[in-house]
Amino acid sequence: MLARMDEIALLRAHFPELEFRDVRVVQSGWDSLVLVLDDEWIVRIPRRAEVREWMEREAALLPELAGTLPVSIPRFELVAHDGFACVGYRKLAGSPANENLQERTGEDLGRFLSALHRFPVDRARSLGVPCYDPAAWRAKFDGVCGEFRRRVFPLLDSTEREQAETVFARVPELDFAPALVHADLGPEHVLCRNGEVVGVIDWSDARVGDPALDLAWCLNGTPKPVADAAARTYGVDARLRERSLVYHRLGPWYEVVYGLDTGQERFVASGVEGVRARLPRRGRGLGAGS
Repeated sequence: MLARMDEIALLRAHFPELEFRDVRVVQSGWDSLVLVLDDEWIVRIPRRAEVREWMEREAALLPELAGTLPVSIPRFELVAHDGFACVGYRKLAGSPANENLQERTGEDLGRFLSALHRFPVDRARSLGVPCYDPAAWRAKFDGVCGEFRRRVFPLLDSTEREQAETVFARVPELDFAPALVHADLGPEHVLCRNGEVVGVIDWSDARVGDPALDLAWCLNGTPKPVADAAARTYGVDARLRERSLVYHRLGPWYEVVYGLDTGQERFVASGVEGVRARLPRRGRGLGAGS
């Protein structure tokens, strides 16, 4: 793993026309190092070969996707492949959607997701986006739930494990018309300005799969007026809403596994807290609870 000064030197060597003075680390995680240059450029440097492949897929997909969406998305102007890999784009306007969400925010999310999910699946496939039909998707999530049992169950009590099994039991029932999905749509990746959604970032997980995955946070993790507006604008039916809740309940489990993989106890602790908060209340079925 390169030292930070080495990475900055390589940036200057690969992009001599790029002038910057201030460098701020906004993320130094398992997947990528993310830098902000002069509060103008975002640069992502992959930590692993797998992440480098994800970024290359983004570089192919995003230019075509940009013209189809009602919000801004990154436009990679800096791309390095040889030896040193990175992508860079001009920082988008807006702030993460962590607070001050309004009914308009929900309407914007509904419009954005409607447009995204209409992107031609065949074209996404031709651009190298991973594609899952319902059977392959169910198999993937069945494997994910198996990993959760092995690694997260030891941190839960027997009642919590029973409640979790009611969530996992819904995976074989997942059925849908495949669509291009962002696959990691949460408040940290949605940029807002005065309640208006103006941008969506971090498309490295984009794939063809269940559109309900993108609605998990919108419908289950936002204030009710926001969720209702998103559902109304998108045209959410009962089955789509139910599937979105399954994915919402599974979200914190990934955080626990990430914390275990990287030895970061704070993520294990916060993930377990999230898992417990989203478990169905005993005796009230999958639709009960947060």
